[in-house]
Formats: sequence, C-alpha cells, structure tokens
Amino acid sequence: MYSKFGRIEDARHVFDKIPERNSASWNNLVSGYVKMGLYWDAVVLFVEMWGCCGIQPNGYFVASLLTAFSKLENMVLEGFQIHGLVLKYGLLNDVFVGTSFLHFYGVYQLPCCAQTLFEEMPERNVVTWTSLMVAYSDNGYPEVVTNLYKRMRHEEVFGNQNTFTAVISSCVALDDDFLGYQVLGQVVKSGYLDNVSVSNSLISMFCSFDCIEDACYTFEGMIDRDTISWNSIISALAYHQLYEKAFSLFSEMRHDHNDVNSTTISALLSVCGTIDCLNLGRGVHGLSLKLGWNSNICVCNTLLSMYLEASRHKDAESLFLAMPEKDVISWNSMMAGYVLAGKYFKVLEVLAELLHLQRTVNYVTFASALAACSDGQLLDEGKTVHALVTVHGLHDNLIVGNALVTMYGKCGMMWEAKKVFQAMRDRELVTWNALIGGYADNKDTLEAVRTFKSMREEENSPNYITLINVLGSCSTETDLLKYGKPLHGHIILTGFETNEYIRNSLITMYADCGDLVSSSLIFNSLLNKTSVTWNAMLAANACRGLWEEALKLLLQMQRKKLEFDQFSLSAALSAAANLASLEEGKQIHCLATKLGLDSNSFVGNATMDMYGKSGEMNDVLKILPEPNMRPRLSWNVLISVFARHGFFQKARDTFHDMVKQGSKPDHVTFVSLLSACSHGGLVDEGLRYFASMTSEFGVPPGIEHYVCVVDLLGRSGRFPEAIGFIKEMPVPPNDFVWRSLLAACRMHRNTALGKVAAGNLLRSNPSDDSAYVLYSNICATSGRWQDVQNVRAEMESYKVKKQLACSWVKLKNQIVTFGIGDLSHPESEQIYRKLTELRKKIQEAGYIADTSFALHDTDEEQKEHNLWMHSERLALAYALISTPEGSTLRIFKNLRVCGDCHSVFKFISSIISREIILRDPYRFHHFSGGQCSCGDYW
Repeated sequence: MYSKFGRIEDARHVFDKIPERNSASWNNLVSGYVKMGLYWDAVVLFVEMWGCCGIQPNGYFVASLLTAFSKLENMVLEGFQIHGLVLKYGLLNDVFVGTSFLHFYGVYQLPCCAQTLFEEMPERNVVTWTSLMVAYSDNGYPEVVTNLYKRMRHEEVFGNQNTFTAVISSCVALDDDFLGYQVLGQVVKSGYLDNVSVSNSLISMFCSFDCIEDACYTFEGMIDRDTISWNSIISALAYHQLYEKAFSLFSEMRHDHNDVNSTTISALLSVCGTIDCLNLGRGVHGLSLKLGWNSNICVCNTLLSMYLEASRHKDAESLFLAMPEKDVISWNSMMAGYVLAGKYFKVLEVLAELLHLQRTVNYVTFASALAACSDGQLLDEGKTVHALVTVHGLHDNLIVGNALVTMYGKCGMMWEAKKVFQAMRDRELVTWNALIGGYADNKDTLEAVRTFKSMREEENSPNYITLINVLGSCSTETDLLKYGKPLHGHIILTGFETNEYIRNSLITMYADCGDLVSSSLIFNSLLNKTSVTWNAMLAANACRGLWEEALKLLLQMQRKKLEFDQFSLSAALSAAANLASLEEGKQIHCLATKLGLDSNSFVGNATMDMYGKSGEMNDVLKILPEPNMRPRLSWNVLISVFARHGFFQKARDTFHDMVKQGSKPDHVTFVSLLSACSHGGLVDEGLRYFASMTSEFGVPPGIEHYVCVVDLLGRSGRFPEAIGFIKEMPVPPNDFVWRSLLAACRMHRNTALGKVAAGNLLRSNPSDDSAYVLYSNICATSGRWQDVQNVRAEMESYKVKKQLACSWVKLKNQIVTFGIGDLSHPESEQIYRKLTELRKKIQEAGYIADTSFALHDTDEEQKEHNLWMHSERLALAYALISTPEGSTLRIFKNLRVCGDCHSVFKFISSIISREIILRDPYRFHHFSGGQCSCGDYW
C-alpha cells in the first residue's frame, strides 16, 4: 500500500520490521523503488535478497529489476547475468519477462541480442513484437522495423498504438510514402486513428511527405490533443513557411490547451527569421521571457538563429552574451551568423574564446572558421585553423576537408587546395565542386575544365553546381569559343538547361565574355523569371558598363514585386556609383536599410563606393565599419575614395592604419594607393610603396601597378625614369601604359616623347581616338598647327571620331546635359547672361585666361571666347540659376577638366561663397573659398 502511494520510506520501515519476508515482500519493495525512480536502491535490495536470503525471483520481480537496469548507465553486464539467472530458473517462457529483456537490449543499443532472444521465445504477443520494433527503431534501423511489421501482419498479429507509432516513424525515415499510406489504412481499420500518439505520428509523417493538408485534416479530426499534437502541427506549418496558420493555431493552443513548452516556442521562432516576420519573432521572444523559457538552451539557440537569419546581428550578440548556458550549437550558430554577415574577424574571435575556455568544438566549428578565412586577407589565420584541425584530429573529416579546399581556392592558393584534395581519404561531389570552384574563382579555365573531365572519368556525375563553376571560369572571348559554347551544348544534351541556376550562369558567362546579346536572348526567352535571374541580368549589364539599363532592371523588379537581396542591391549601387547618380543611390541605400541588408558587407561596401563616387565623402565616413571590424574590401574602398577626392595624405594614412590593424593589402589596395600618390605628386613615396608590394606584403605586381608607376613618373615630368621603367618591365607595355605616358607628355608639352608614345599606342590600336586627340593637343599647345591638321586628316582617313566633351547637372529627377557652345537649352539666354556676369566678376578678382587650352588656330580674343563656351562652365551657370543659395553645386564631365576651367571654378567658388564639386573621369575637385582639393595637381 505505501509503495503504491509513493511513500517508499514508510514501505521500507514496514519491510524492515517484518520478521519473516517472502518473495512477495521483496518484490513489492523492489518495484516500489523502481516506481519512485530510485533505481540504484532497487539494485542494492536485489543484491541483498539474492546474497543473503537466496529467495527465488519471479517474472514480476525480474521485469522491475530490468527497468532499473535500463534507467541506470553501464548495467549491461548485470543484465547479462540476470539473463543467465532467468534461463536457470526457466522464467524466459514468461512473455512479460521476455518483453522486458527486449526493451533492455534496445536501451543498451543491442538490437541483435534482442532479435536472438525474440527468435527463441516460445510465445510472442503484440507487445513482444512492438518491443523488438522499438529496439530497432531507437537504434536507427527503420528498414528492419518495417520488415518486422510485415512479418507480424503475416502471422496475423494486430498492432497496437506503440506498434503503429514505431512503424510510421520508420516510414518517415525511409521516405516511403507508399508504405506509410498502407499503414494509415491499417490504423483506420484497427480503430487507432483516435489515439493521440498515433495521430501525432501521422501528422509528422504527412509533414515529412509534404502533405500538409493531410496533416491539418488529421489534427482537426483529433478528439483529444496533447502538447505533442499541438507542437507537431505547428512545427509542420512552420516547416512549410505557413507562418500565419502556425500563429493562428498557436493562439488556439494557448486558449484551449495552455501548455506551451520549449518545442512550441522553437517551432514558432523557426519561421521568424525574415524581415516580414521579425516582429512576430520578437513577440514570441517576449512570451518566452514571460513564461520563463528564456533560460532554455534550445529556445535561446532558436532565437539566435532567428536574429541572425534576419540580419539582426546586434540583437543576436546581446542574446548570446546574456545566455546563462551555451552549448556547441550556440557557439557554432554565432560563428555561422558572423560568416553570413561578412564579419570574419568576429568569427575568429569566437573561435579563440572557445579554445581559451576549453569548450567543446566540432567539425561545424572549424568549417565556419575556415569559411571566414576564405576572403584572402585571412590566409595566415586560415593556415592556423588548418593546424588546429589537425591537432583536434578532424583532418580526415569530409566536411572540414571540403572547407579547406574551398578556403585555399578562394585565397588563390590552388596548389594547396589541390594538395588537400589529393590527401583526402574520401571525396564526394562537394569536394570536386570545391576544387573546380577554386579554379573558377582564379579564372583558370584550363584547370577547371581538366578537373571537370577527371571527375567524369572517375564516374562522378556532375550536378548544377559543378556546371555553374565551370561556366564561371570563362571570362574571355577565347574561353567562350573554346569552352563556354561547347559546355552550353553539353548542358542542353544532358537536360540541365531547364535548371534555373544554370540559366542564370549562362547569362553571366556570356556577359563576362563580352556577348551581352546572347545574355539578353537567354533572359528574354524565359517565361518565369525569378529574382536570381533578374539579378544575373542586372549584374551582367552593370559589368558591361550599361549602368542605366541596370537601374531600369531594378525598377522593373520592384514593379513586379520581386524580392531584392544583397546581390541585386550591390549591383544596383555599383551602377548608381558609376553614373554618380546620388538620388537613386540614396533610394537604394534606404531600400537596403528597410530590408535589413545594409549591414551586409557587399551592400555596405557598394554603398560606400556609391557615396564616394557621388562626391559625398561625409556619408562614406558615416557608414564605414570600425577599424577593428573593417574587412579588406572596406579599407580598399576608403583608400580609393580618398584618392579620388584629392585627400592623398589621408589615403596614405589609411593604408598604414590598415596594415596596423592586421588587414593584409592586396593588388587592389596598391592600385588605389599608387593612384593616390600619382595624383598627389607623392613620387618618391609611391615608388617606395611599389617596391614594398612584393618584398613586404608578397603581392606580385600586375600590369595595373606598372601603369600607375608610369603615370606617377610622367605626371611629375620625370620622363627619363618613366622610359627606363617601361623598358625594364617584365611584361610588354599595353595601351594603358602608353596612354598614361602620352597624357603626361600633353601635360608637360613634351612633343618628341608624345609622338613616340602616340605611335606605340596607334600601332596596337589604330582606332584609338584618345591617342590622336592627346597628340593633337600637344601639337596645338606648342603652336604646331600643321601637325594638328595632319593628325586630323589621319583621323578622317581611319574614320576615327573624337569623343565630344559634355557636362551635366542633375537637379531633382532631371539630368541636364551641355556640349561646348550649347544653345539648345530653353534657358540659354539666362545661362549665357550668368556666364557674362561671372566672367566680369572674376576678371575684377584677378582672373587672366590661359589661352593655351584653346586648341584652335585663332586670335587671342577668339581663343578666350572659345574657352567660355566649354561645357562645364555652361553647366555651372545653369546650376547657379537653378539651385537655392548656399547649396552645394555638383557638375559632372565626361573628359578631363582643362586648366583654365579649373582656374575659373576656383575664382567663382570664392566669389559666390559656395562649394562646387566637379567630377571628371579621373577624380573629384572640391572647390571652396578659391581653393581646390587637388592642390592644382591632377
């Protein structure tokens, strides 16, 4: 009696007072201990009974004892001993005892022992069959479970609720919907459809088979529901992203059932990782705090995932720091979130803290760390993580191996990537794709194709990712003809052309190889275009310099209510940057902020570049990440923006800050740095930086760096050094080298060397209009008018047309463009009247025209008149009459501003007391108070 009512101490007191105890006394107390969860006390009592009293156990006693063994750890040997004892006393014929042993062996992951015992049992009932099925089900043998079920039905034994639950879960594990629906028929026939546990299993099965309507039908038909029932249907709806229905049922659950647990909370949070659902997620977060589930580690981990998926990294960080307990999933989630956000230094900080605290790490931890080191600047850290992988014995892990191949490939170290690949014991399709992707990232088309062929020779079937990687390796017209088009044919033959991602990659490949017509044909032929397809076409247009078309595509996407992501926004921001279209750029930035994508590294850097190219230096600095959180791309953008705006010392200082922060410069860094030195007249510093590229930073010089050095020496008039440098270059000089030298000759009026540079430039490209124009200008400034006529005649013979100069102003949503001497604008009279007024004022202030910039053989008065017809002056006059007093004026020009216009803008900025920002193809000129940011050296 005391045992049944849970008063085990009273039961023991009575037991100890009994002068003579029989088997019933011992059995009742042992079973009482088991019912109370005092399993070890039950075992101790059994030892006392067996050792001291020699009382023979019965079947009921053995079943209780085996229950105790199942709940305790490391009691398998004792279980074997009891098995022997049972055999000795002939108790195994008792079905109840045999079933207890089946359960015991299942708990200790010995289903084979359970099977052997089962086959020896003289009598079996539904509980026996079910116990064996559960043993195999719990140990991951779903196929054995279904075979046992078929065998049981063949022997005409009907299942119970536990049987159906085990078989249904096995159908799910096997993804066998046919058998699942057969079992459903047996459930209905047997009358177990109203059983709560069976219905719960059916809901999970229907969800797994994507039959959400059947899952809802089953749930709605349930007479009784427990917490598992509600959680199952809410989880099913959440899995299928039916968040409105999930929250509606959750509201019903709270009203009708009101037993919310961590599973309920986690299921709801799993659908809240988007901007649209984030407020719902915050509500659930608040509810979890109210119900006291905020300390539950599963709930906290799901909250972490929700905030990270919604790009709310600060919220995730706050939650992570406040978590009272963290497991390996918590740490790994935070690392994966930082990887997605591009905060690679933070990933490594988390790893360092994990190792310092000696917490558990696994292959997922290192996979995230290696992904963080895949942007090139963290190669040294990546090598350290590789060493840690080896120390922790995870070097043979397939996922870690794939991450290593990917990391080395993205860092440009393909020999290391291939070395890891060859050392891997096991390889899968992902491994091959990682290696091919590395060659694609490094534009090594030949090796990408070779690896693709090797993969097929080893009888590995490619998937769409394989083909995307090979397509991505093609970047030239030669690649297109030799590899791209044949691969396109292979894609058609193998049926991959219907794959959306393949089609998008084909659009990108043709555009990268210069065939935008084919890209457009593929795009226009598609009836159902997704956001990814639009992104591919948008990026293709931006890549080929069709920036207005790119922005039009973004507008069309918005009208079609397609979702934007970091790729569409960064491509559109790039287009706005190159157009210097500040208004559109600001709108895209606002859209990125609204969508929560402004913190994405790609979008952030594209936004910085857009503001930089639109003349908004202050906005660049506002969104710039902190130095210790700043990726290399952000450093590069900042150096480039400073250089473009004439802040040469700041560009140089930023480079030194970058190095001090431990961010490794790359070839792009040095192009921006050398360009800053060139336009700032920092010749000796620039030469030192060029020398340190390889010696200190291990960056091999490319043709872009050689062009910068030639420009650096040429601008400063150090022509002998420039010629000597060109002769010593390890690569042949290209058009850009000769064009830079020719522009320097124009600046310093070096006619003889200009003729040599022009000749070399025209030899490689006879239709290059810049060569004719620059050389013609050199001759004109030297008064060699016959040579000017000869150059113009040669241009006509080759049908080369000079690019016409134009300037434009953007006011509100209108762009107003002016050519030289333009009279087409409706307000031309007011514009020229304003010019006359400005001319008079600056002449009074000391302005004297420099007619050497008037490149026509006329008298001085006509030359000065021609200078006042320049397009940038017309644009400035129009801006002055069309904008409010005190506002900043922004003028854009397609060609380099002439020296006399530069002087005029300086005088005018002083007279009108307004800032004027003039952007030409090379830089921004900030005119204020009679001074220019370029220091008159540009």
